[in-house]
Amino acid sequence: MNKKILSKSLLMISIMIIVIFSSIPKVSAATKGTLSCSGDLKIGGSFSAILYLPSDVYGADFTITVKYSDGSTDSKKIAYVNGFQGYNNTGATFTAKAAGTATVTASGINLSDSSGNSLESNGSTSINITIADNTVQQPPTPTPTPDPTPTPPTTPNNNNNNNNNNATTNNNDKATFSDVNETVYTTERVNLRKNYSTSSEKISTLSKDTKLTRTGISSNGWSRVNYNGQTGYIFSQYLTAKAEAPKEEKPQEIKIKEVKETMYASQNCNLRKSWSTDSEKAGYLTKGQEITRTGIVENGWSRLEYKGNTVYVKSSLISKEKPAEEPEEKPEESEQTTEEIPAEKTELQILQEEIGVLPEVGNNVATITFSLITVIALIVSLIGLYYIKRM
Repeated sequence: MNKKILSKSLLMISIMIIVIFSSIPKVSAATKGTLSCSGDLKIGGSFSAILYLPSDVYGADFTITVKYSDGSTDSKKIAYVNGFQGYNNTGATFTAKAAGTATVTASGINLSDSSGNSLESNGSTSINITIADNTVQQPPTPTPTPDPTPTPPTTPNNNNNNNNNNATTNNNDKATFSDVNETVYTTERVNLRKNYSTSSEKISTLSKDTKLTRTGISSNGWSRVNYNGQTGYIFSQYLTAKAEAPKEEKPQEIKIKEVKETMYASQNCNLRKSWSTDSEKAGYLTKGQEITRTGIVENGWSRLEYKGNTVYVKSSLISKEKPAEEPEEKPEESEQTTEEIPAEKTELQILQEEIGVLPEVGNNVATITFSLITVIALIVSLIGLYYIKRM
């Protein structure tokens, strides 16, 4: 009889445990963003790395880092507010430094929902991109023209000897070089080779506007040059006697519409010294704070007057209408005010307060702990009762 009672009790306890664990809510998994790169993916080219996030999440600063194939890195810190879906200035622009596979990583991603509950803490995501080499390929070596049948030499004289000193013959393919001594510059990124052939071993790759001393010009389109005390060959069409002056990049003209109007911060936001999230912070607005807008920038920013200084903020973070304030709940007035006496806390509530973690996770842990303690106490009581009856 006692065994039947014990079996039934254990069965009921098992059912209780299953019901308790199945009714405990699960914490949502972290929501990671999608990293994307686009642009001119070759050496010296400019490309953008953008992290796309759901529009219903909130976050803070994070970092985008590019690690190139030669081990060098480039990092930029990005700031954002409510999601990146359709939001401007969500990425960073980089200049490609080395050919090969580069790894782009977004790190330090911290996301939360509209209630402030954490969805992701210090998350990261990476993608690989391929950067091409834009080195100019030299044209194939032209077929050398056979030399005419040499004329038997006449009686040598000093004048003939002087004239022959101006030409040097390379025995590899009978190309003739006229001796010169002049300063030249490369017009493109180009290879320097040990001989005047594209199949010859490469000495080095020279960048544009590299200064060289040309010592000879051949009949087959190549030039003999001196680079850092070493003799090499470059196809003549990629050399010029005058270096091109560097082109000055004109700053992009941004149009600003002059206005003077009162605006209000639609949420807490930073003020910047320029119209970029990379610009230095110049102040802070709280939700509902009044501010004077003096200009509307065509790139989605607004120019403001703040404490006697000119600052900038994203136009989407301010509005002409003051955001409604959330009304404070006031207790109903009655003829007789009675002081509310707090009810005694249950053991579950005390355990939740002692754990002291996030509300949703704390409730789960506290519920599990309280349930396990209750089940263990019940099992011990039944086992004790069983042995007492057998004595």
